Amino acid sequence: MLTVAMGVASAAVAFLLAGQGFFAFALNPGWLAGLAVLFFVTEGLTVHVRVRRGAHGINVSEIPMVGGLLAFDPVTVIVVRALAGGAGILVLRRQRGQKLAFNVALLAVQASVGGLVFHTIAPRALGTTVHGLDPRDWLATYAAMISADVVAAVLLTAVIAVHDDPGEWRRLPAALRSTWVVVVTTTVAMISFLAVVEARWALALVGIVIVVLFLAYRAYVALGDGNAEVEQLYAFTRALDGARGIDELVEVVLDQARDVLRAGTAELVVAHGTELRHTRLDGLSGRVTATLGRDDDWLRPALLGSPVLRPEEAGGEAMAVPVAFGGTRGVLVVTDSLADAGGFSEAKLRLFEALANHAGAALGRADLVDRLRREATEKEHLALHDTLSGLPNRRYFHELLDAELATAREQGTGVAVLVLDLDRFKEINDALGHETGDALLREVGERLRGHLDGRGRVARLGGDEFAVLLATDGTAEAALAVAAQVAEVVERPILLGPLTLAARASVGVASAPLHGDDSQTLTRHADVAMYAAKDSNGLRLYDSELDTNSPERLALIADLRRAVERRELEVAYQPKVDPRTGQVVGAEALARWRHPERGPIPPDVFIPLAEHSGLVWPLTLHVLELALRRRADWARAGHDLHVAVNLSPNSLLDAALPELVARLLAETGNPAHALTLEITESTILADPAGSRATLDRLHALGVQLSIDDFGTGYSSLGRLRELPIHEVKIDKSFVQRMAVDHRDRAVVRSAVQLGHALDMRVVAEGVEDADTYAYLADEGCDVVQGYLLSRPLPPEEFSSWMNARSRNVTHTYG
Repeated sequence: MLTVAMGVASAAVAFLLAGQGFFAFALNPGWLAGLAVLFFVTEGLTVHVRVRRGAHGINVSEIPMVGGLLAFDPVTVIVVRALAGGAGILVLRRQRGQKLAFNVALLAVQASVGGLVFHTIAPRALGTTVHGLDPRDWLATYAAMISADVVAAVLLTAVIAVHDDPGEWRRLPAALRSTWVVVVTTTVAMISFLAVVEARWALALVGIVIVVLFLAYRAYVALGDGNAEVEQLYAFTRALDGARGIDELVEVVLDQARDVLRAGTAELVVAHGTELRHTRLDGLSGRVTATLGRDDDWLRPALLGSPVLRPEEAGGEAMAVPVAFGGTRGVLVVTDSLADAGGFSEAKLRLFEALANHAGAALGRADLVDRLRREATEKEHLALHDTLSGLPNRRYFHELLDAELATAREQGTGVAVLVLDLDRFKEINDALGHETGDALLREVGERLRGHLDGRGRVARLGGDEFAVLLATDGTAEAALAVAAQVAEVVERPILLGPLTLAARASVGVASAPLHGDDSQTLTRHADVAMYAAKDSNGLRLYDSELDTNSPERLALIADLRRAVERRELEVAYQPKVDPRTGQVVGAEALARWRHPERGPIPPDVFIPLAEHSGLVWPLTLHVLELALRRRADWARAGHDLHVAVNLSPNSLLDAALPELVARLLAETGNPAHALTLEITESTILADPAGSRATLDRLHALGVQLSIDDFGTGYSSLGRLRELPIHEVKIDKSFVQRMAVDHRDRAVVRSAVQLGHALDMRVVAEGVEDADTYAYLADEGCDVVQGYLLSRPLPPEEFSSWMNARSRNVTHTYG
């Protein structure tokens, strides 16, 4: 539309001037042909001065324009400049299509404005200047040429603003700063005209001067462009450094590529499966868009690593250069050179390659940062969420509950905590399989989440136990009402494929501030109420009479908490021996607590306290760290032993466990195979999916994994071969009765054979007499431990015992 408007305006000016008598029908054909040739030739002699993405075109066609104004009528000048100049643009600058039409219309407008301004200021000088130029003619010429240049700058800015960047108007003043060049060329043109009028042979000298001046100025502009390119590369790099994520960086790269190369559109093309993903930025919308498309033939060389310069006649001006980042090969593309920007060239292609190298390095860094950020987010999510249901785990639930309690204290409201357990869930698992049990747990989690619908949070604490927190008014009645709704939602029939299951839930309720004001206390009280609910109607509010915790027991829990925080618990080591050689091959690390007032507290007393009060995890980490440090001391002393550490039931549900183990191994300098982690069967069976994920990661580290108390879980034999287990440890309840019960001997014999058949080590614990030791050696048991060899010993006594035994190894007892 702008091009059409410019053409119409030029025609209107020409008719206006013709109507006022400024049109000569009788013209010297030679002079007219000379003017046309000059307009044609000088359109190929253009210098483009950079103005951000736009450009100001300066060429010596302004010199024949001045001559035309001074020697010809304006209508002739308008027609000849449009036709001859347009032919020069077509042939010499090889422009086509809309760009050609716009530039021809622009030439006509410039000629029309020049002629109109010149006629307005010096009407009698048109075509009559052969007798000389007076100051008024000079003023008219300068005003005509400057006006034509200003109008051209405005129209170029307008077309860029319409088709590329609406913000181009802010850069119009910069485009007008080269107007002084028009004054220079106009002055040269007028001097040349006077010289030619006085002596036509002077035209040759004038031509030489003009060409020399043009070449000198073009060299000066080229030098300035080179410096400008260096500055643009520097600015490009600074702009990339300021971007944050890779999506923002891609937008910066595309925007800067358009700015530097003065292109209408910029794209980043990368492979996306069998298609190409085009991320495009065009100035008209100012937005980045992404689309999928098939391979473009002309892009293939760039995808293979070679830059491509596509000319106008081959489908539109475009450049494509390869860019590599983060293991991905892509292509940067620019198309649609802006109006009067000079088009794309080999020099611009080289500049584009330099930009692509900088962009590739920045995109590679951003891609790495984004991947690390995603990995960190995934690890954080795994550490805080249950892998089976996707719900918050126990750790995250306590964090959420602490935050909700803080809010409730500020606002004077309350919080209800519900602990929910599915009754007879083990029967479903045993009868229908763990896959059905897992599906049931997922469905219950989804039901609870859907019922709360943002009003509260639901978590899976482990096994078939869920927890819910909700804001309430702080009364017991409000908490019970919420619990009844939750139980009703869970107990609706559940469709799992062809099966319809009816789950029954026991729900325990604790309300803050009535039943506690911290997350640990509230959860424990709700748990106490839940177990009481199993013996009643399935729903119970916490009551202190339900809590079997005596003041003495609570005080002991508080003392244990302080002891764990102060790292006061010690570790004893029970030797593990190869029964066939008598060699000490390892030791089991066992926690010991010496109370400052009560003396030694048995493990079967303080371990349940730790499990019930949430202290078992920090206790496990404490034992693990001390055991690994002690094992490193043994290795330095020449005893290459492995050390075994028992994991708490909920440890496998913590996705951070493998990372903590890896860190402790690195800090203590121990190889991964020197550490054995013992897990009970019941721990794995409580959450097979969640446990398996953690076991796989531990196995990948190289840590040895052992099933503790093997034989007491009943249902694990069918799943044993599926787990990444290195060792089975026969429960002492079978080992201690071997000497007197042939059935226990049969169980032990079967366990040894099964373990060996599955390429696992077999350990027997609870060896307390020589007959049992000898029988286990005969059956091929790999490792034994028990009071026959030694009780658990403090670190120094263990070292002394081990040194003494290494000097006098006994192969058998009895």
